[in-house]
Parts: sequence; structure tokens; C-alpha cells
Amino acid sequence: MNTIYLVRHGETDWNIQGKYQGFTDVPLNARGLAQAKACAEAMKEFQIDRIISSDLSRAQVTAESINAYHHAPLKVDSRIREVNFGDWETLHIDEIDARWPGMIWNMYRHPETTALPNGETFQEVQDRAWEALSDEIADAENGQSILVVCHGGTIRTLLCKLIHLPLHYAWNFSQGNTAINCIAYYGMGDNDHNTISFLNDTKHTIGL
Repeated sequence: MNTIYLVRHGETDWNIQGKYQGFTDVPLNARGLAQAKACAEAMKEFQIDRIISSDLSRAQVTAESINAYHHAPLKVDSRIREVNFGDWETLHIDEIDARWPGMIWNMYRHPETTALPNGETFQEVQDRAWEALSDEIADAENGQSILVVCHGGTIRTLLCKLIHLPLHYAWNFSQGNTAINCIAYYGMGDNDHNTISFLNDTKHTIGL
């Protein structure tokens, strides 16, 4: 059995402003940096043997903050980037709804069938992210813990994959900034039973 930790990056200004950032490399703001530090403190006693991070700076800085306590091998992998929102990148939700009426709400209700304009499908996101995570699992020894630091949309697709849940339910998982998720991983075979130990743990951000 391996333990997999999925952690979302800290806050950015675009998170606050409601802008869709996706592949856009938006840095952590002051609160995001404080969240990353608090997340690192919360995880300092965890066993972490391997780390993979999205190549976007908001994830990398969060991962490096956590790794200050662990000094584990840290791999940067573009396959665990956020969803490519295509034409929606840099836009506020109201601007998106005005230009593509109803489409953004359809994405939240039916992510498994919505193709983003000049962007990605959620299936494509899940496929690339799972490829990256499964490569890391294959290289890990039994009993090792893997930390994945990436993005809310990406984490939702991985959670669905790990517990054999259709992508239709991806948006049913809340994922706050620097949310910590823990999965006991036994495999992906018919007789394997991965379990979520805890989900969307953000108590370390209270008061920030």
C-alpha cells in the first residue's frame, strides 16, 4: 500500500478576482504564501518520500514550502497542470457567461461532456494527470508516500480516477487553497479498494 497526498496550491490574486487561470502562470499572493507555509507546518510530521509538482509557479512554490521539512526528491511535471481553459483564460466568470451563455454552468454540471473552447476536456486532463501519477507510483516502493501538489481541477479528476468515480462527479469535491487530501492506494485492479482517509483539509488556513 502507498499513501498519496494531493495538495492544491495557495491563493493567487486571480482566485480572489474570480478569473480563470488554468495554464496561465499566476504567482501566489501574500495570503497564498502564508497558506503554503501553514500547509508545510501542518504536514511537517507526515511521511513524504516523493513529491511531484505542476510546473506552474503557484504549485511549485507551495511544493517547495512543504518540502522544506522533508527534503524529498521533487519532480516537476507539466502533466499535472491545471485544466487548460482555452478562450476562458484570464476572463471572469461573468464575462464567460456573457460570451458563451450557459456553457460555464454546463461545465460544472456535466464536466464529462463539456469541451472548453480551444481548451481541454476533463477526460484529457484526467488522462495526462493520471499518466504522471501512475508513473510515480510505479517508481515508488511499497509503503512510500507520494505528495502531488497541483490544482483544483486536476485534483478533482484524480480523485475520481482513484476511487473509480465517473468524471460527472468531479465538481462534487470541494478543494480550498492548500487543501490536503489523503488516499490509501492499493492499486487499480478490480479487487483493489482505494480509500480516502481525509478530504479538503484546510483547517491550517483558519485565521490567515
